[in-house]
Amino acid sequence: MKTKMHHLIIFLFVLGLGLNGCAVPATPPPPTQTAALQPTPTGDPNVALVLEMVARLNEGNVEGSLAYFSEDALTYFIGMPPTGMEYYQGREAIRPTWEFAAGDNFKWELEIIDAWGDFVSARTKTWMDFTRELGVAPNEFTEIFKIEDGKITLYSSTMTEQALEEFKPALLEVMPMPPTPDTSAENPGSDLNFTFEGGTCTYDGPAVLKAGDLKVNVEVKDQDRESFALTFFTLEEGKDLVDLMASTTSSAPPSWSEMFFFHEIGPGESHTYEPFVKEGMVYVVCWSKPPDIPIGNFGPLEVKP
Repeated sequence: MKTKMHHLIIFLFVLGLGLNGCAVPATPPPPTQTAALQPTPTGDPNVALVLEMVARLNEGNVEGSLAYFSEDALTYFIGMPPTGMEYYQGREAIRPTWEFAAGDNFKWELEIIDAWGDFVSARTKTWMDFTRELGVAPNEFTEIFKIEDGKITLYSSTMTEQALEEFKPALLEVMPMPPTPDTSAENPGSDLNFTFEGGTCTYDGPAVLKAGDLKVNVEVKDQDRESFALTFFTLEEGKDLVDLMASTTSSAPPSWSEMFFFHEIGPGESHTYEPFVKEGMVYVVCWSKPPDIPIGNFGPLEVKP
């Protein structure tokens, strides 16, 4: 089975479909939630650029906001249902998301954490009609922007674990998650192939793994970042891939997970690994740096005898 980690379900449109199931009429935020920008003054031109981009979208000016992104900008939305990971390549790819946000009374508040080199990091809060109706606004995120030649070339937004704890059950009430695919007829396999290319990773391999030694082939075609990594996890019962992705801003894996495979690989390199897997469910996360962010995911992969 060949599965690509990019072009996943557009999260904001999924939310938009859920509006039909909500009885509460949409209302604008009260004055205390108009998302006035609250930056930490630094005088850094990259910080100013990010704040200007956000201000344009808060005004409903989609074109003005998108103009701050490069044509080939990469965007990562991390830790949000249903997939835990959405990847968009190119400025035009995020236009539908920006247009939907502007039409749903979206507000975006930033508190700058740091600015270094080409990067700006921030704690953010967002409001939109759908999350207001669910009673979970604001949602909180950790975000990173990379700015080169006066344009945002990379934008990563990760929902916090605390925000996900509130958001996920509220979302499930109005929009049940799709059923897990039936893999009972799948023959377990042991050959897994991962390719890092275009700012994300793809997986070519079985949906069901055979317990024991695997053969994991990793090829990195991208050469625009310092290093890449592949990690395998098992999770405690009650946790899933979305929970795992929301935890990726932590300095260590969460206590309810076990990272049993980690290998870092350089740009343009290829390697083969042979990890051992036990029966159960396995989750895969791909990474790159700088910045140190997840750039793709897959799972669960069922492991059978």
